[in-house]
Amino acid sequence: MNNKLTSTELQSRLLQGNFDRERSPDERFADPLMETSMIVTLEQLRPYDHNPRLMRNPNYDDIKASIRNRGLDTPPPITRRPDQEWFIIANGGNTRLSILNELWRETHDERFWRIQCLYKPWAGTSDQPMLGELRCLIGHLAENDMHGKLSFIERALGINKARELYQQVEKCQLSQRELAEHLKNDGYPINQSHISRMEQALEYLLPCIPDVLYAGMGRSQVEKLLSLRAASLHLWQRHAAEDADSFDNLFSSALSLFNDQPEDFAIERVQDELLGLMSQQLNVDYNLLLLDVDPSEQKRRAVLGPTPEPPPYIPPEEPEPRPVTRRRKPETEEDGIGSPAPVPLPEPEEAPSLLCEGTEPVTDIWRIPQLWDTTESLRSVSDRLAWDLAEYYAIDDRVNSNTDVNGIGFQVMPFTSDHPMFTRPQSRACWALLAALNEIPLTEELASALTPGLFFQRNADGFFFSDEFLIKAFRLIRIIRRIKELQQEAQHAAND
Repeated sequence: MNNKLTSTELQSRLLQGNFDRERSPDERFADPLMETSMIVTLEQLRPYDHNPRLMRNPNYDDIKASIRNRGLDTPPPITRRPDQEWFIIANGGNTRLSILNELWRETHDERFWRIQCLYKPWAGTSDQPMLGELRCLIGHLAENDMHGKLSFIERALGINKARELYQQVEKCQLSQRELAEHLKNDGYPINQSHISRMEQALEYLLPCIPDVLYAGMGRSQVEKLLSLRAASLHLWQRHAAEDADSFDNLFSSALSLFNDQPEDFAIERVQDELLGLMSQQLNVDYNLLLLDVDPSEQKRRAVLGPTPEPPPYIPPEEPEPRPVTRRRKPETEEDGIGSPAPVPLPEPEEAPSLLCEGTEPVTDIWRIPQLWDTTESLRSVSDRLAWDLAEYYAIDDRVNSNTDVNGIGFQVMPFTSDHPMFTRPQSRACWALLAALNEIPLTEELASALTPGLFFQRNADGFFFSDEFLIKAFRLIRIIRRIKELQQEAQHAAND
């Protein structure tokens, strides 16, 4: 009997049973139960769909150049949901996956197509499938915080998603403190107050200025905006206690105006717009509202209590002439011991109650009320005066607030030839003056713009500083001198 198989029979048997070329998803090999190194292709990999990073990584081009030249030094860890055929990024690495796909399309180099990754088992269980999603999300938050520098709003959205997943696992609502405790236990420590600011930003800021937030607004600016809202709301409730909804609409209207140009966003402009609208709605003077929302004034009130109401105005009595001693030569024997009677001089005219208006009105160039004689209050006054001066010549975008305890309340940004106001000598002179007060070295061109004639020359054909400008400039100089005196006194006290 011939036991040999023909080639046709052998091929037929090889294609039977377990040698089928097609395998259904249900018959795939079980995933490893522990961390395992495996080789996967790009078609088997997907980015994590709940990745907290929404904007392009600022280091994207540098990372791409490194991978192109050196290859993938650190492959991303991967995992797989029980009901899916493809793998996903387990924690961090979505940027690298995007770059690998780009490089493969550009080069078709095999080293970008097939990569060796560390597989991590899916953390979810049959009873708690959301645990796997939760571990992935927290892993991405932690990884991005270490390497990718998430923006404030991206982190806030990620924390908010984590809260949703925790509540699905726990089957109950979580307080901010409970959420902070859960995140800490899972390796992502964050305090409750930070979570509170994130939730406020999502509720009050994101609907109004999404472009500004996604452009990278930082935590300090977010906190200042939220503080401005809280102070303004408190002020609104004092005047219109039963109309809180109107304030929400007012705040949204003021804030939304500044969403179109994220690079030029300034909180001071939002404050100015908001207080202007509130002044109209409440029929209250703008400057009174400004005092109530100013951060320095709030600190002062927290320490000293509210400012007492001023006493009623009483017209001054006519002053009596008083003797004025004149300087004279030393007496000699020939001159005798007598001296002519002093001649009274007329009292100078009383200064007007308001010398000039603006964000920081000036009533007196030199006098500083004792109540405001602190570095915090004076820095706030200095900031508003500098902004007023810059606004005269349309360079207010070159002035920013500076809350540094060793600063003078404001700082000036560089003023270069590409600025639309640079060609105007008035604007260059104004910037040079503010920069000099900030102890910034001036270029030869800008130094030449600040000539003595600007302070006293009144040539109709030339440019000179107006009286209002000079009043504010002299007041600013006085305020800065006093700030530095107080800073030196504090330094000497600390040394002693």
